[in-house]
Amino acid sequence: MLIKNDKLLKQSEFKLEKDIQTFVENHIPDILGEEYEFVCTEFPVGDFRIDSLAFNKETKSFIIIEDKKVENKSLVDQGLTYLKLLRDRKADFILKYNEIKHTNYNVNDIDISQSKVIFFSPYYNKYQIYSSDYQNIPFDLYKVTKYEDDIIDIEKIERSSKEKFNNEIFKELNTNSKSNEEIKVYTEDDHKNYYGVEKINEIYENLKDEILELGDIDIDVKKVYIAFKGRRNIADVEFYKNHITVFVNVKRGTIEDPLNVLSDISNIGHHGNGDYCLDLYKMEDIDKIIPFIKKSYEINKK
Repeated sequence: MLIKNDKLLKQSEFKLEKDIQTFVENHIPDILGEEYEFVCTEFPVGDFRIDSLAFNKETKSFIIIEDKKVENKSLVDQGLTYLKLLRDRKADFILKYNEIKHTNYNVNDIDISQSKVIFFSPYYNKYQIYSSDYQNIPFDLYKVTKYEDDIIDIEKIERSSKEKFNNEIFKELNTNSKSNEEIKVYTEDDHKNYYGVEKINEIYENLKDEILELGDIDIDVKKVYIAFKGRRNIADVEFYKNHITVFVNVKRGTIEDPLNVLSDISNIGHHGNGDYCLDLYKMEDIDKIIPFIKKSYEINKK
């Protein structure tokens, strides 16, 4: 429910599915994050037509957006079909992006593995939610609710299951694909289990608890690092065998570091966001980085 000026707002309906599509296309960075950009609408590929095409500038991956006003369609079949289409017709997607954004990306510049399908709908039935509630399905579901006075509320439906989806279409999607073309949903466990060092994982868990206590922060797991996000990334964590590296997403010169705790990486190539980082080798190192993460939170919070 939403309350405005002590008045409980009544829900209203989107007249057309196109109304949902237009709203989403106009607000992609606001809904998904500033690293996302709208590419085009009604994109025809082969025998299919994609409602909206977006692009994640951070991961250099395509995002397929589907808008629905009815709740009797299968999301799993449609989503997996579109992801297979993306992998099989990758060049078509790149050509369209280059044409619209005036870039010159080639196939090696784009990371298909982090692509996904995002559904927007005013309602989902229990079967759609249940069938999409698997760790390894690269789908996101957003519920879009319209109220009187043209107020829109958007809620991401979070996954609750720890199970993995096993389906012949999904197997075919990733069969014989190159490692950088295998479409995969990355989890915290993927990073923690890569080296499997208990001490390092404990440092991460304690750091995570302290970061999440700062406020409304989301965890967004990427292939190379784990991002803690507000409006933009606040801090990114990359795992190594004997430490974790924490990237603080602030520009050089915007925070004070009188004890020279942080490393200035503004002129060094790196995976995480921001111009500063710190390596954490022991639990006590968390206290060194938290003040800077707090500053980044104030800059990048929702």
